[in-house]
Amino acid sequence: MPGSAVSMLVRYAPLAVLSAAAGLDAGGVAVLNSALPSMGTHFGTSAQNLSWAVTGYALAFAGLLLWGGALADRLRRRRVLAWGLATVVAGAVLACAASAFWLVVAGRVLQGAGAAITMPAATALLTSVYPSGPMRSRALGVFSAAQAGCYGAGLVLGGVITSALGWRWVFALQALAAVLTAVAAVRWLPRGTQHRRTRLDGTGTGALVAAIVLIVLSADTGSRAGGGPLAGVLLAAAAVSGYVWSRRGRSRGGDAVVLDRGLLRLPGVRTATVVAGAFYFCVTGTLFLLPLYLQQVRGMSPASSGLAVLPVSLAVAAAALLSGRLMKSYGPRPLLASGIVLTAGGVLLWCTVGAHSPYAGAVLAGLIVTGIGQGVTFPALTATGLRDVPGQAHGTASALTTTALQLGSAVGPTVLAGAGQAVGAGGGDALSLAGFHFAFAAAAGLLLLVGLPAAARLGRTTTPG
Repeated sequence: MPGSAVSMLVRYAPLAVLSAAAGLDAGGVAVLNSALPSMGTHFGTSAQNLSWAVTGYALAFAGLLLWGGALADRLRRRRVLAWGLATVVAGAVLACAASAFWLVVAGRVLQGAGAAITMPAATALLTSVYPSGPMRSRALGVFSAAQAGCYGAGLVLGGVITSALGWRWVFALQALAAVLTAVAAVRWLPRGTQHRRTRLDGTGTGALVAAIVLIVLSADTGSRAGGGPLAGVLLAAAAVSGYVWSRRGRSRGGDAVVLDRGLLRLPGVRTATVVAGAFYFCVTGTLFLLPLYLQQVRGMSPASSGLAVLPVSLAVAAAALLSGRLMKSYGPRPLLASGIVLTAGGVLLWCTVGAHSPYAGAVLAGLIVTGIGQGVTFPALTATGLRDVPGQAHGTASALTTTALQLGSAVGPTVLAGAGQAVGAGGGDALSLAGFHFAFAAAAGLLLLVGLPAAARLGRTTTPG
């Protein structure tokens, strides 16, 4: 092999491996959606019970992200990445071989835990392999585009695999992909160094994990009929757990806390955390509602509505690649602000749709504009969250941003659906057209009111940590 080809392989192979590791999570979530109906038929379980395959994953992922970030900042990052991928494999094998639906849920919880370990390690490795500068900006663009591309591919492949081979093959192929990624990680990623040997404060860590899990669980509970009172209790318990973590943070003694509150005093980390929560509240909530509009108001089938939303993933992937290049010249702040405006603008286009509006009009235009906004925002959000953060803390900082993202994703669909339902209900439990319009407007308005001021307060430094 010529020397130039070897040099290119050494330079870009780590990026391909890390992008594959991140894409496993995004693709794994999307590919499961198409398999759930077949699972329900096989096990004879209700749609409400089926949702636990999604909720269980989200609980483990959101709850353990900061712990995964702490591991990435204390141990050899390649080893942590391999552990995370091995956990994903174990969960996929358990779900694939499940004889009862609760075993599928257990497998999904394991997969969520594996993703919580994998994602912070992959992000931290990306920033250590590609130091600050043009190459890192380009790498962040590819990293984000891979996640969007895998999500879009998952939407299509899930239905194809389930129809051709059965739902168990969805998990079997996930396991195979994770194994191949782990092998490639050992081959192409640097071993890394072990930064800290301090013991984590178990009580404080448990309290913080409990608070995050309780918030996600309360959002899921609140979305179910009659779940409001229990959701309130869970939120109160989350507040108590958060208070315990806060007190332990002040009196940690010789043990290390899972989240150093000093990180929250860094402007970039604060901005990324606030914007990530608001951004994913808007994006996840509206992309949850849009297929419902297409089915309940426009009369599309579930399969058709799923394919109708696919252009957003293609737009995200293309824009993320371009964003990585633009960030080299302009830094993350203008891209972050532009992405927020584009995303909110695309959502506002959906406020103009009617009961018989053509798909090729405001619906498709909103998907493309919103997708471009997301693709521009993702790399800038990652770079902002790592800005001024020491290299040895990149795992925790990236986990903090991703945790805020997950919390926004968990709360967005429930709150926006409830707001739309309050404004106007259609037949049965369906939202009226006015309800959809109000929910879209509320999501876009919140993103602009929270995201733009946060981005404006960010300084002009262009390179992360």
